[in-house]
Parts: sequence; structure tokens; C-alpha cells
Amino acid sequence: MCKKYINTNIRIIVRVNSKEGNSYLEELLMDCDLLLEKIRAKVHNFRDLAEFNQTYIKPDLIYRSSSPIEAQSPELLQDLKELGIGSLVDLRSAVEIGHSSYNDDFINVFNYFWVHIDISMPHEVLIREMQSELSFYQQFCWYTLFYNKPQIRRIFDILSRPENYSIVIHCHAGRDRTGVISSLILLLLNAPEPNIIQDYLATDEYTQSEDIEYIVQQVEEQGGIMEYLKSCELEQETLERLVERLKP
Repeated sequence: MCKKYINTNIRIIVRVNSKEGNSYLEELLMDCDLLLEKIRAKVHNFRDLAEFNQTYIKPDLIYRSSSPIEAQSPELLQDLKELGIGSLVDLRSAVEIGHSSYNDDFINVFNYFWVHIDISMPHEVLIREMQSELSFYQQFCWYTLFYNKPQIRRIFDILSRPENYSIVIHCHAGRDRTGVISSLILLLLNAPEPNIIQDYLATDEYTQSEDIEYIVQQVEEQGGIMEYLKSCELEQETLERLVERLKP
């Protein structure tokens, strides 16, 4: 009986009933934990989306993060390669990218996807849609969910393609825009609300559980996560393939 364990760019087959195989796997896991700590020391909020949700999503596939750009270096590039990163999904605006962008080394090594999550929240839109009385963060969540559907569709299309893995999703701080997208992924995988909240609260001291509760409420009002994502013009077959890929 063999178990295939994937972590970094190397695929290693170990015999589950082999003491040598188990010992080697334990060493590999330790090495990968150390590698992850090295990256975290350089890049704020870098963590595996499975950190609090291993029952619902396989580890080592999707990472959430602040922008790694300020920490760009040959060492960080090598660390990300060794971790198995294949793609970077950048949720920032053109203005943010103009101030801080990836160098050619990163662009040439990784698949780079720019998916601008618009957070402009024009006041006239909020008034017209009767959302002006919400708290600022609820307005942000509402606008992200309902005025960024083409962007959300593109992100889930990227996630549905096996050749793009493993994937880092980031905005600037790795909290708000990244938090909404991470929550949608976890909802699709049936992660319970407390787990999603736990992941979100790990970001920084400014996060609140009410933020995620509002996102979950909005999604439920659309008929659940599958119906919401289908309203973003995603095919059910695409979503089912994604669930099959990500579920443990």
C-alpha cells in the first residue's frame, strides 16, 4: 500500500507500512514546517488556508497572504518554489501595483494573475442599493460580493485549473479582500462558520467575527454558496471539480 504525499515541487511516494518511509515523511514534514516559518518571517499573514480547516481542505494547495512584494529576494523566490508555489493571484488595484510590483524574476518563475477586486464603493451606489446605513466593513463586504462577480468568477476559474497549483492569493495586507475570497473558498468546501472565523481572526487584531458572520449571511440570502457562485456565472461542473480537487 502506497501513499503519495505532495509538498514542494517533488512528488514522493512512501510506503505507509514502512518505518523508513514514515521516518522520511516525518523529516519532510519538519523541513516543510521550517520552510513555512522562513517565509512567514518575511511575509506578513502568509499561511496555509488549511491551517484551521484541514478537515475541509487539503494542505499545501492554497495559501493566503499579504503582498510578498516588499520582501522580494532570490531567497524568497527559492523558498516559494520549494514550497511548491506555481501561481500568484494579486487582488490589488492598478494604483497599488504602480507603487509596488513584482520584479521580472518572480513574473518569469510563477504564473501571475492580476484580478483587481474593486473596493471603490461609490456612495451613490450604496444609496441606490440601500446599503448606506451599513457599517464600513459591511459595505466593503457587500460591494465585494455583489460588484465584483466577474472577478470572483475569474478567481474560481483559476482555482479550477490543476496546472496553477499551488496558489498564493494576496491583496495588500492579506486581510480584507483576501479574507472575503478565502471565506468563499471555505464556504464552498462546507467549512463551518467558526472555522472560517478562526482563520480570519488569525490575520490581525483589527478583525472581528461579525465580519465573517455578515459574509455568511449574505451568501445564505442568495440561496447558499453554490447558488451565489453560479450567480457569478460559474458552472456547477466547474465548482464540483474544484471541490473534488480541494477536499481531503
